[in-house]
Amino acid sequence: MVKLPDFIIIGAGKAGTTSLHNYLKQHPQIYLCPKKETFYFTSQNYRSRHRKYGAIQNLQEYQALFKEASSESVVGEVSTTYYSHAESAQLIHQTLPNVKILGILRNPIERAFSAYQMHVNNGSETRDFSEVIDPGIKYVSNGFYYSQLKLYYKTFSKSQIQISLYDDYCKDIGTFLKEIFTFIDVEPDFTPDTSKRRRIGGVPRQRWVRKLLAEENLVRATAATILKTVMPLETRQQIRQYLLQRNIVRTSLDRENYLKLAEIYRDDILKLQDILDRDLSQWLSLQ
Repeated sequence: MVKLPDFIIIGAGKAGTTSLHNYLKQHPQIYLCPKKETFYFTSQNYRSRHRKYGAIQNLQEYQALFKEASSESVVGEVSTTYYSHAESAQLIHQTLPNVKILGILRNPIERAFSAYQMHVNNGSETRDFSEVIDPGIKYVSNGFYYSQLKLYYKTFSKSQIQISLYDDYCKDIGTFLKEIFTFIDVEPDFTPDTSKRRRIGGVPRQRWVRKLLAEENLVRATAATILKTVMPLETRQQIRQYLLQRNIVRTSLDRENYLKLAEIYRDDILKLQDILDRDLSQWLSLQ
């Protein structure tokens, strides 16, 4: 019989979950779902619309992801879409009532700006950040953590939930991981290789360079045809990633937009403090 997850990391996106996925899968007692972002515990309509991104459509497909897990392993999944979908808590509970729920929360203002920069960098966003500061736009709407997490606290026992902060992750990754390992009941003193950290965010210094290197075009196709005779694919990809990274420039969120977002999030952050029993007032002031 296939063993399904003992724990699920539900988000949030842009809060170190990609790096965390890498660290967790190094632990010898953990079998981590090889696919990050399964989308399985979302609505059928949402899964169907995300089929092209590999969204898992049914229980049989979901079970197949864990067929290699041994009965002794602690099994986990990382899908950052779950925390922001109203139906996810109940869908998870229906299939996995005893599962442990973990979350990592980043200052929602910083998270919104980071998500915006990612979309600018991949070419899908051309508006100025000030134009997308709206509770109805995804960059902002995904940061109402209290409104999203309260459904998990209603659905699961509080003892099944551990919510951590991205600030703690950045300050002391060792202690941060030890707390997670302890919560999911694996050897807490295991030390994974954390030398590969998250990529630096930012926006393209030159949009035409990103377009040339990252999108399908005649110049890129011609260069690939010529270079493949003298250079292996892996080397070409490394060079392309290096050039793309060199083209990224880090930008900072200006004071006016930061404070505008702080007002949008204020009530939600103050309510979040109560359920987490953590002081989050630093999120409301520009550091």
